[in-house]
Amino acid sequence: MGKTAATLSLGKPGVFQGTFSYALSDENGDIYPTYSIAAGLDYPGISPQHALLKDTGRADYHLITDTEAISAYKMLAASEGIIPAIESSHAVALAEKMLKGRSNDISIINLSGRGEKDVGRNL
Repeated sequence: MGKTAATLSLGKPGVFQGTFSYALSDENGDIYPTYSIAAGLDYPGISPQHALLKDTGRADYHLITDTEAISAYKMLAASEGIIPAIESSHAVALAEKMLKGRSNDISIINLSGRGEKDVGRNL
């Protein structure tokens, strides 16, 4: 799952790498090892800016699994010919969930990165 959302949804306040924010940790404050197919999301901590946005209700964060992101990656590549970075594929997967059954709505997703580097990873 996308680690920003996971850390903000499942993390606990604490100090990690010199910053007080949310981190994926156990009851003793020991950091959990993380894994995400998206290297940019494979991190147990989150910036204080994201923590503030969450705590003040100015931003919502949602969980997306690697499986959902891979499915969205393939869908966008097949339907639009766009190869998104796997990190951006998490946003595409969330949009698919949020817009399901709303065919007349328009949504904008900001894509970043270079997805062609992920093609050979057996996605």
